[in-house]
Amino acid sequence: MADALVSALAKTVVGNLNSVVVQEIGLAWGLTDELNNFESIFTSIQLVLQDAELKQRKSEAIQNWLRKLKNAAYDAENVLDEISTEGLRRRANFERGMQHQLKSFISSRNPLLFRSKMVHKVKNIREKLDSIAKERFQFHLSEGVVENRFGETLESRQTTSLVEESEIYGRKEGKEMIIEEIVGSGPEQDDLSVYAIWGMGGLGKTTLAQLIYNDARIEKHFELRIWVCVSDDFSIQRLFSAIIQSTGGGGSDISELDTLQCLLREKLRGRKFLLVLDDVWNEDHNMWDGLKQVLRCGSKGSMLMVTTRIEKVAIMMATIAPYNIGNLSENDSWSLFKQRAFTTEEVNESLVAIGKAIVKKCGGVPLAIKALGSLMRFKSHESEWLAIKESEI
Repeated sequence: MADALVSALAKTVVGNLNSVVVQEIGLAWGLTDELNNFESIFTSIQLVLQDAELKQRKSEAIQNWLRKLKNAAYDAENVLDEISTEGLRRRANFERGMQHQLKSFISSRNPLLFRSKMVHKVKNIREKLDSIAKERFQFHLSEGVVENRFGETLESRQTTSLVEESEIYGRKEGKEMIIEEIVGSGPEQDDLSVYAIWGMGGLGKTTLAQLIYNDARIEKHFELRIWVCVSDDFSIQRLFSAIIQSTGGGGSDISELDTLQCLLREKLRGRKFLLVLDDVWNEDHNMWDGLKQVLRCGSKGSMLMVTTRIEKVAIMMATIAPYNIGNLSENDSWSLFKQRAFTTEEVNESLVAIGKAIVKKCGGVPLAIKALGSLMRFKSHESEWLAIKESEI
């Protein structure tokens, strides 16, 4: 499970790096290059984590590497939290006026000393991460597509619009709020509205989008619904081709961008559509502006909905206030875990207290809860549950 935690931490760190507050402080303190190096290192490491998970079972060296990486990721997350807190404090001081800033300067927390301390911390962690990242080459880890322990090929992440609503917990309130905003907003003025759902990996952004996409009110509200998984394997030609194929076929053998744009306009012109772009990573403002311009050929009330892990992407693309998806409540977390961990309605009471402690470690992240719930389904002895509860998950 070490690699799953490292992956989750890496995604959290990348998300924090893209927060507006951290970027503002990074620019003010001259840390932009260091923070960009953080992102580059974590992005490159994420490419090989899947292969590291498969090989660590037979390699103590890889296990140790993942452990070092996990500790460094925690350090990076902590220092980014400190930077973010300082940024929020600065904003509050600015709003309160210069008198408060002067008082803060002569207090025990001198901002110049704090800045020097944080700059030193960031550089030390970056050097440590850089050293750890270089170690991966000695293990000959594969990037992207790898094989699992059964010899099956593991491809890059793909999603579909299908969802089993009975298996979803804790997203009803968000679903109802967003649907009401979409279908109950009064007279439609815009040719194209853009709604963004954002949050760290594993929180259920895709699931929430699926629930909205498949709701009967949405189906009735839009003439055409289209679902495309973007992910990090992005090209504008592939995106146009995928949208065209979802509207009735064609375009798969066309590589010329202008031809694809014309064909897409022809497919969407005058139709009221909902287009969901799931798992968007690309931050190219000009490219997304170009896409939105092409999509404005639909009738009034058409909507583009994106899910993304990156706050900057959500803010950049949205024309409606983005929705920051939250963690599951304690009750919903337990319901989800219980559904996965127990095979019948009869719950082994001796395992309930241990199970709730395991769930608490998941911090309300659905992906982690489902993974651990599925793992515990095949463990019937109390000692096995206690081992997971006490482990460094």
